[in-house]
Amino acid sequence: MAKRLRRMPARATDAMWRQARAGNGIWLAAAIMASGLRLLVRWSKREREVVYRGELAPGEQLMIRHVPPDDEGGSSAAEGA
Repeated sequence: MAKRLRRMPARATDAMWRQARAGNGIWLAAAIMASGLRLLVRWSKREREVVYRGELAPGEQLMIRHVPPDDEGGSSAAEGA
C-alpha cells in the first residue's frame, strides 16, 4: 500500500504529460510544474554518509557516542586521545 502511495505523484505527472502531448496548454503547464516539483524534492533529499563500515564477530560490541567539538580551533576532544 505504501509503495502505491509513493508512486501516485509520478503517475499523476505522467498523466499530465499525456494530456499535454494531446495539445492541452493547461496540462502542459501543470506537467512542467509537477515535474519541477518532483526534481526539487529529489535534489533536496539528504544523502547519508557512511563514515565507518565493518562486520562484528559474534560476541563483539559496538558503542557509538558523540563528542562535541571544542571551541578552540574546531577540533574534537576525540582527536587528541
